[in-house]
Amino acid sequence: MQRKRERWLASDDSRDYGWGDAAAFERMRDSEYAALKDTVYLDHAASPPVPKTPLGNFTSSLQSTLLSNPHSASTSGVATSLTIDRTRTRVLTDLFGVSPERVGEWDVVFTHGGATQGIKMVGEAWNWRGESDLRGRNGLEYLVESHTSLVGLRGIALARSSPVLSHRTPSSLLRSARSSRSIPVDPSSDTPTLYTYPAQCNATGYRLGLGFCAQIKRANPEAKVLVDAAAYSSTSVLDLGACREGEEPDFVVASMYKIFGFPTSLGLLVVRRSSAHLLTHSPYFGGGTVSSLSLSSPFSHSSRYTSPSPSLPTFPPTLPPSPALSSSSSIHEILEAGTPPFLEILALSHSLDWLASITNGQGLGAVGKHVAWLRGVLVSELEGLRHAGGGKVFVEHRAFQEDGVGEQDGEKQAVHLEQPGPIVGFSLLLPPSSASTAAGADVTDYRTHVVGHVHLSRLALLNSIALRSGGLCNTGVWTRVWDLSDADLAALEAKGRKCWDEEEFAPFEPYKPLGMARVSLGLASTLDDVLKFVEFVRKFFVANEQVVALEKPLEKEADGKKVRRAALKELMIYPIKSCAAQSFPPSTPWPLTPSGLLYDRELMLVSTSTGRALSQKRYSRMALIRPVVDREKGLLVVEAPGMEPLVLPLPELDDDASYCGLDTPPLSEDGHSLDGGSSTDSRTRPLDNPRSTTLCGSAVSSVRVSSMADTWFTRFLNSQSSSSSTTAGPGPVELRRLPPGSSRHAHFDSSGPPLPIRLSNESPFLLVTSESLKAVNDWIERDSGMKQEKEVKAAAFRPNIVVEGDDADLPPFWEDKVDELRVGGEVFATLGRCRRCLMVAVDQTTGQRTAEPLQTLSHYRKFASSGRVEFGVHCMWREELSKGQAAGTISVGDEVVVAFGGREEL
Repeated sequence: MQRKRERWLASDDSRDYGWGDAAAFERMRDSEYAALKDTVYLDHAASPPVPKTPLGNFTSSLQSTLLSNPHSASTSGVATSLTIDRTRTRVLTDLFGVSPERVGEWDVVFTHGGATQGIKMVGEAWNWRGESDLRGRNGLEYLVESHTSLVGLRGIALARSSPVLSHRTPSSLLRSARSSRSIPVDPSSDTPTLYTYPAQCNATGYRLGLGFCAQIKRANPEAKVLVDAAAYSSTSVLDLGACREGEEPDFVVASMYKIFGFPTSLGLLVVRRSSAHLLTHSPYFGGGTVSSLSLSSPFSHSSRYTSPSPSLPTFPPTLPPSPALSSSSSIHEILEAGTPPFLEILALSHSLDWLASITNGQGLGAVGKHVAWLRGVLVSELEGLRHAGGGKVFVEHRAFQEDGVGEQDGEKQAVHLEQPGPIVGFSLLLPPSSASTAAGADVTDYRTHVVGHVHLSRLALLNSIALRSGGLCNTGVWTRVWDLSDADLAALEAKGRKCWDEEEFAPFEPYKPLGMARVSLGLASTLDDVLKFVEFVRKFFVANEQVVALEKPLEKEADGKKVRRAALKELMIYPIKSCAAQSFPPSTPWPLTPSGLLYDRELMLVSTSTGRALSQKRYSRMALIRPVVDREKGLLVVEAPGMEPLVLPLPELDDDASYCGLDTPPLSEDGHSLDGGSSTDSRTRPLDNPRSTTLCGSAVSSVRVSSMADTWFTRFLNSQSSSSSTTAGPGPVELRRLPPGSSRHAHFDSSGPPLPIRLSNESPFLLVTSESLKAVNDWIERDSGMKQEKEVKAAAFRPNIVVEGDDADLPPFWEDKVDELRVGGEVFATLGRCRRCLMVAVDQTTGQRTAEPLQTLSHYRKFASSGRVEFGVHCMWREELSKGQAAGTISVGDEVVVAFGGREEL
């Protein structure tokens, strides 16, 4: 990587890196962004890190300068008001390129919720009209390839019976604007069409800039335009000062944290003063915006800045009409409608000072050159990657692509894009042996062509790389990339697919991807960040001959033998979901139930505030919670470092427990109850009222177990005393379980009744083999070239059953090829391979995150047929086929018979 770095720094255009002095820039970066140490941060479009100096200056000023509400007449209030006014001006000059002599043409409204709040503010203040009032003209028109927050503006328009028109291409919007130009407008009664678009696509970095606004205005001079500049202005100057007269946008929204990382609550709505009167129609009024109001019905008020609303009575009734917007007032005084966020505005002022100082006065102009150069390096390096067979690895996704150039009245409607911003939306492709050379080729199964975006993001996380994947809050882009229709989206919704879930491909042919990946650069990005990411892609996603050669010997058949013998080596349950395992000693029979081993995943920890079940994937400290079921004493004992043991009573099974309304009928074997709050008989004790709990993306009913347990788990999980805690605690938690007599459905199709499970993710039982585990450890050792300090144990995969062949008679991954097997006298059927997630990236003895074994599994166990990393197999108990003397139990040491030739061999 060092040679590559030197080559890029020696290139002719490297002067744009670090605004002319790469060494000085990197020293500044190390000093200002200590939090980025050991992290490759490529998620600046979500939020950049906070620099040290402006944050320090801000806190110092709070301690040394008295600030107060700018509406007060005190000395501090007046001083605060002056600071706010100066910052409004600096926003226009420093961030939007407005010259001092033209500052008066614009007003800056500070919002409390970033660009999203600015968009909402426009929607609520706009005078939406129904279609009949508009005489056929559209109230709102927008590009579908916009951030969801911009698309959300249509909700307000539709709620107020105003027409909405969406456009799949920029040229379509231009043609629509031109077609409405001929419709006469009465300024006194008509509301003009509001056109909206993003200056830069938040998912791909492709830019329409302000040139597209100019085209809209030329197509229809009466059009009003709202530009979403949240992504664009994070690294570049949206140059309002360069707009020609009459071609400026009317409204621009931006988020200040997208530039500086702080304050996250501060946004901007920049308003062209000549269009400010269009934003005076909100029925709401706040402090400081009224000159008088009535106290009782009939309610009325009079605004300090605008004429009385025609829908409201005036007060007093004889008040003469005033201009729509007083010449002495500003739109920010109306829309801010209360105390402006003056501390956040002060923080912005310090950030602007700092940006000017580190860039020698160039500000965002320098940042724009810096990230543009880095983007060029990134795309060039990724496009140069090739699989061993010559196939492409990287495909970049774009936005605002035309379906052809339209013409209207002889004038072409071509849209000219700017150079892309520092965001790269992309997908990675599988080798040409199983993948096409282009993502857009005619594909019958995308799982064999495209690397899943969830898989990519998981591996990136394990390698300390921060990126974004999924729909990226831009449904228009990712659905166009993969050619999904509204009907497809409806089908996905019907099948339970939701934004932010972990599904990578559609559940129906041709199994199209449900998202994409995004890396984004910012002020703090370095050349090393870019090159490290490229090396990460090369290491994990570029197929080479060595990887192919390693796979083949481990996929061999079982030498033609129909029956093999093995032994049950380990048996485990997880009494509390996502906590540590309880292992059983040899010859300790443990009961089976249709939904799994008795007491397996019987309990779960749930966030009190969100209602979501907790997982080690987010709270790795849960691995240190060690519950043990003692059936003889009727107790559940829970231990954890630094905590006194928690002891809860464990009543007997309650066969007569009532059915509590879940989909699966009551189970005769596991409808037991557990409660630490009372010794009252479980059959008569009133249970806590069931509450909806989010588990594995679905809503289930659950009941509390013990308030004493809630306190115990809350204390442990929110403790910061242990170095094993890698994330903030979950806050208050509750120990909960399904209502007695109820269960859930497994995720596997079955010809018989629905397969019941308790709180496990997918199936009643999970099986892994010692042979496969050894193969994984061999791979890790071989790839690293050194002996492992700590071997990966079976517990990393959280199985119930671990089987080991006699005398190494079985090859690795023999479990993939078996339909049924017998353990002791009990028959189990396999249901399918287990999809592995970040859970295996937690060391079960320390609670620390670790790259292995998921990193190595991603090389050797990612299946083209599913696009998933898989290890181990899901199983169900075939009680009707079992014939053991101690029916319904298994124990460590039991003989295991593996039949490759069919059930009759068992």
